Amino acid sequence: MDWSRRNFLRRTGLAGAGAAVGGLSTMLDGCAIAQRYDVVIRGGRVIDGTGAAPVVADIAIEGDRIVQIGPVQGSSGNTIDASGKIVCPGFIDIHSHTDLSLLVDPRAESKIRQGVTTEVAGQDGSSLAPLTDARLRSLQDGYGRRYGVDIEWTDFSGLFDTLEQQGIGLNFISLAGQGTIRGYVVGYENVPASARQVDAMKDLVDQAMSEGAWGLSSGLEYTPGSFADEDEIAELGRVAAGYSGFYATHMRNEDDFLVEAVSEAISTARKAEIALQIAHFKASGGRNRDKVAVCFDMIEQAIGEGMDITLDRYPYIAYATTLQNLFPTQFRAGGAEAFVSRLQSPDVLPAMKRAAVDKVDMLGDWSAVMITSVGRAENQDYVGRRVSEIVARSGQDPFEFVRELLIAENGSVGMVGFGMSEEEITSVLTHPLVMVASDGGAAAVTGPLSETTPHPRFYGTFPRVLGKYSREEGLFDLPTAVHKMTGQPAMRLGLADRGRIDVGLVADLVVFDPETVIDRADFMNPHQYAQGIESVLVNGAVVIDRGEHTGALPGRVLRKQAGSA
Repeated sequence: MDWSRRNFLRRTGLAGAGAAVGGLSTMLDGCAIAQRYDVVIRGGRVIDGTGAAPVVADIAIEGDRIVQIGPVQGSSGNTIDASGKIVCPGFIDIHSHTDLSLLVDPRAESKIRQGVTTEVAGQDGSSLAPLTDARLRSLQDGYGRRYGVDIEWTDFSGLFDTLEQQGIGLNFISLAGQGTIRGYVVGYENVPASARQVDAMKDLVDQAMSEGAWGLSSGLEYTPGSFADEDEIAELGRVAAGYSGFYATHMRNEDDFLVEAVSEAISTARKAEIALQIAHFKASGGRNRDKVAVCFDMIEQAIGEGMDITLDRYPYIAYATTLQNLFPTQFRAGGAEAFVSRLQSPDVLPAMKRAAVDKVDMLGDWSAVMITSVGRAENQDYVGRRVSEIVARSGQDPFEFVRELLIAENGSVGMVGFGMSEEEITSVLTHPLVMVASDGGAAAVTGPLSETTPHPRFYGTFPRVLGKYSREEGLFDLPTAVHKMTGQPAMRLGLADRGRIDVGLVADLVVFDPETVIDRADFMNPHQYAQGIESVLVNGAVVIDRGEHTGALPGRVLRKQAGSA
């Protein structure tokens, strides 16, 4: 379908009305009959999500739908003055980790205050269903007890029902995690799956898709998903493809073996005959920067051969993961206890040290590793500090510090790795196949979700692209930036009624100031809401009003219907 500016004007009735970028000079014929609407957004520069140039227009909303675009006559229960502002579709975070946090604070404040109206969770091979009894108890005893939330479901239907019954502030989509499914059937050891186990995993993917999951995700740098080869993953992907789902992969490597990882992702998707989404695409480490162009050439060749491939990326030079990720997956087999035991084994430790030090050398040095989360009170002083800084006073060997910290925390330590550069961001974000994603969850400046030190992408991803990379750096114009956050992810998902502004579509909308929109969160002080996001509507309801949360929870769980992509 051609979503050009000309078609936008024709469909909305602005064609022939003197519509042009910057203003409307003539009122539509037949629009003089006064009506009453639930919400009217007046005088904004409408960027419709297709990449088309902005058009000044009013938008009228009844219920959850846009019912008129143009000079709107009549009154409304709520009028939003958008003069001088941009009005665009709500942002769709195509790679999000907002899931359990919705049970703690359903407002999802750090996301909705960025303009995010739809979250796509269940990423990196890890989803909140299906759950074994053991996994359910682990979540109940860990996250559930820590935050005082009830976790009672074992399948996607139960998860979705729980969120709907509680109420959520934005829309929620989930993929089925290949790692979660492998752990359910095969366990956490580095062993091949039997034919019977593959069939059992396929049955679980089929169940997940029938209950409304949108596709399959993998996290091939994490256990146990990393223990599957591409043929095993392709078998699961074929099932998701039967429901018009897609395959989102955190690839097996994002640094020295990036080219090989992209090749594997393409091969897996080709075997499964499924659309491919490469998650948070990056080339970590200065020595790997030239591989970006090589990978895009491979991807474009595959597309030319008939494949459907897109990518996403967050706009930061550092990634977030666990400190365990400094070590190859073979050392992490069997779970946290087995990993910690290996850290204390004289037979295994030398090989582990060589691998971890080589990973850090690829990043640069130990100043590239920042500790972001620990569990024990006596280690809280390390949070927000780089390993080089921590060991500077004591003179301790940095690897030995990391080893001791991982042992003390039973392997559960968060880290940020400063592995990318602004030049690398530019080469990725500007590519037309790449859309914007946060790779982050929801947090808040107060309450339980303020008690961690998250990556600033939790708070700033989308305003950062609009402010820093579009307005200040000029990497692309605003319509392109908005398209990468709205229409493009909607097309990947097959969301026909979201991601664009058009009559009859769902009123997920954002009003922002193009002159002031910017992120404020940084690595040392991440709990800071973005600025310049003035109003956010979810399913027609105003959730952010003049920069403040209204308390409304109009979000929905969006269950995929077979054949909807």
